[in-house]
Amino acid sequence: MIRYLLADLFKSQRWLPPVFVYLAVAGILYGGDPGTPRPPYGVSELALFPLAAWLTVVLVNNEDPVQRHVTLAAVGGWRRLLFALVGAAGVLTGGLVLLATFVPALIHHHPYALSDIALGCVAHVIAAVTGIALGLLCARPMIPTTGWSLVAVMGVTLAVLVFNQLPPVGAMAHLLFDNAPVPVVAVLAQVAVAAVIGGLGFGVVYGVGRRRF
Repeated sequence: MIRYLLADLFKSQRWLPPVFVYLAVAGILYGGDPGTPRPPYGVSELALFPLAAWLTVVLVNNEDPVQRHVTLAAVGGWRRLLFALVGAAGVLTGGLVLLATFVPALIHHHPYALSDIALGCVAHVIAAVTGIALGLLCARPMIPTTGWSLVAVMGVTLAVLVFNQLPPVGAMAHLLFDNAPVPVVAVLAQVAVAAVIGGLGFGVVYGVGRRRF
């Protein structure tokens, strides 16, 4: 089912804008000398959050309502389809996480310690998980149209940027911007918050979808 969803999305080419935007941000960020590893990882993490949500929205909304009912009947219900959608979103954003974490360490002359790479990877995973949860909450059946879905995604993103220490994405970026040693407890706290947000997002969307489909 995940392979079908990804193939259908790639065929539609709706994945191109968010991926190209993220690649453009990464190109600008790492095109010159970004300096020490952690602050650029923080910027990259903040950029991945809304784009992971955008990718999730276009994935979930890729099928029209009639085709969605056909897919639901074929796959055996909303629960299985929702798990497949989350899995497909994880594959898409996972590729961006690997790209954002490891490519800078390979192409730049600044030394990237394993601790910095691990911290950057965790930060991007947090952004991806939280972005997927936001995308699920902003897509069908929660919000019926893709236009309003993207408005909602941008609204939440602006809130994260304005209140730039909101956990988990803003708080994790703040830890990266500060080159001081990062306490493991602080990182684990953001991981826990991201896991809770991901679980709550999945639960809410599953409950609403079960009543509507």
